[in-house]
Amino acid sequence: MRPRPALARLRRMRFPSLILLLGLALTAQAQTDEFGVRYWYSDSTTTRSHNAQPLVPSLGNPTSVLTYEDLRAHALELHGRKRFGGSWFVKGNAGIGTIKNKASFDDEDFFAGQVKFSDSTSVVNGDKLAYFTIDVGRDLWRFRNGSAGLFIGYQYWSETLDAFGAAFTVGNVPRIPDSVAVISNEVTWNSLRAGITATSHLSAATRFTVDAAFVPFAHGRDEDSHLLRQNPNDLGPAPNIHIQGDGYGFQLDLELRHAVQRDWEIGAGVRYWWLRATDGTRNAAGTSVPLVELESERFGITLSLTRRW
Repeated sequence: MRPRPALARLRRMRFPSLILLLGLALTAQAQTDEFGVRYWYSDSTTTRSHNAQPLVPSLGNPTSVLTYEDLRAHALELHGRKRFGGSWFVKGNAGIGTIKNKASFDDEDFFAGQVKFSDSTSVVNGDKLAYFTIDVGRDLWRFRNGSAGLFIGYQYWSETLDAFGAAFTVGNVPRIPDSVAVISNEVTWNSLRAGITATSHLSAATRFTVDAAFVPFAHGRDEDSHLLRQNPNDLGPAPNIHIQGDGYGFQLDLELRHAVQRDWEIGAGVRYWWLRATDGTRNAAGTSVPLVELESERFGITLSLTRRW
């Protein structure tokens, strides 16, 4: 939908992520524990819904449910970890990726009693994924074959999606051709994390790592640009729908690593992220209604190459 040149996309990674990348690169040259590159192939679903019954009692709760699904993405990230002060450590990652074409966007609207009066499906022709995470923690337990510790941290996660055309299965509305840009959406999460990290050596050359984080607070922001509804008498200039909400979530990284040389490891693993907000508002055309749900879920496999010091 609003095509952006490559340089503009890099700018939208936000300044903090560039600082993290620079910081990890510098510590890698100053006796950090590890620094490497990781590839993440994943699939995602994002959902948002609101309740307009306080304004129009004849509408349902939820009034509108918007779902993006089959959002498969390829991402490349830098990751690192550095020890300091004995048993303390700082770790993090920063990545950027592209979301594949031919995903789908479904827009459902309901009257009271959840009687559906509109249902349309659009094609999502990809866009971008960007994220970074930084944690500080301490190793607290050491075992014969490994160690474990606790950490707290912060994560930024953003996905931008562009949808084209619309086929209506409910409602007497003509089909919109797939060549017409109809929706551009950006959802951004800023989260606090707290969790446990552990390493277990299966052999001299092979080890298993796990990072499990509970997210006690996540702030989600969703900006919807309905490009065909920018008339001042309708939704107005894009982005014309703004959603904000607070919630929680869970994140998990599992990885099996094998040393191929004294200072190098290859790894394969799985990653799962889930964030959900229910306490918030949806603002559009000068009105505000309660948020029902804003949810993002992404799961996939990882491959990594890591240099250890």
